[in-house]
Order: sequence, then C-alpha cells, then structure tokens
Amino acid sequence: MPSIWCALRTFDAHAKEMGGAPLETPRFFLKPWAALTQPVLGGEVKILSHFEEIHHEIELVIELNANMEISQIGIGLDLTDRKTQSVAKSEGMPWAQAKGFVKSAIVGKLSAPPTNLNQLHFELFVNDNMRQSASIAEMCFTPVELISELSKWAPLETGDLLFCGTPSGVGPMVRGDRVQAYLLNEDEICISELDFILI
Repeated sequence: MPSIWCALRTFDAHAKEMGGAPLETPRFFLKPWAALTQPVLGGEVKILSHFEEIHHEIELVIELNANMEISQIGIGLDLTDRKTQSVAKSEGMPWAQAKGFVKSAIVGKLSAPPTNLNQLHFELFVNDNMRQSASIAEMCFTPVELISELSKWAPLETGDLLFCGTPSGVGPMVRGDRVQAYLLNEDEICISELDFILI
C-alpha cells in the first residue's frame, strides 16, 4: 500500500510563524493512507465531532512513479488538529494523532506536471477570504530535493504521495466554512482545485 509522506518547514516564513527555525535539511512525517480523501467539487468534508481547532495547510502534492520520479501533481490540504499537536509538542511526545486523523489529507485531481515546477503557485480561500498564497519558487527545498532526500532512507513505492509543505498563513477552520484551493500554472490556469464545505 502506498504511503503519504509530508515535508515540514519548507517555507521559511511558515517555520517562523509556528515558532520554529528554518531547517538546513528536509524533515518528514507520515500520514496513514486511510487519511486520504478526494472530495468532489462543491461537496462536503466531514470531520470528527470532537475536534475543537482544525487548521488548514495548503500544499503541493506529488505522486511518485516506479522510478521515484514525479508522475502527477495536485493541490492538497494537510489538516492539523492544532490543540492536540500543541499539547504533544509541549510534552515532547509524537503528534501522529494531530496529523493522521480521518480525512486529514485532502487532495484535488492529479494531473501531469509542467517542466518547471517553480512556475506554479497556489492559493487558499476560506469563505472567499484569501488565507494562503505562495509560489513553489519560494520553497527552501525544491520538490526534487525533497524526493532525493526521502529516497535516501524511506521505503518509497509507486503511487506514494508527497505533501511538499505549506507557506505562512495557516489558520483555523470551523464547520460551515467553504474552503477553496487552487494550483495555478504560469498562465494563471488552474490545474488542480478543491472546493468543499467543512461539516
């Protein structure tokens, strides 16, 4: 079964907003494959009833082929149970519960990548208000560098997904929010999108 790999602190501004220092080398965590959801446009994403503070993190998502190269890309949301994560961090404990819950990995339709990923940028809106916007060129590690580093030790396989990290602007979502995310090419053409109501 494929895995969902997630890079962290790949945008320096996000590292700073979360109180961390920029990384010198890539670091990763995992989400279970069962956390993946690909909602229809205009549909709903239901989260567990006890969650108090779920944060959005928009990211470029890469699918790997048999040669551990980029086969497809899309827009994704890495959802975070921020309260649970904060408690785990304060206790020096792992925070799998905060990142690996049901429907915590939301991915739009995947498509063939352009030649130059640096030309891509993405945007996230909550109730028509822009929350996050960044270019792939702003990343401190390129997607290819992330894959190269991961390949040194991780048991990668065909179909694995890699969430490439989020820019600054992460924040809370509440039930009833309309969430829209777009991955745009250099001509401002949307090549992957999300549009759902959080319930």
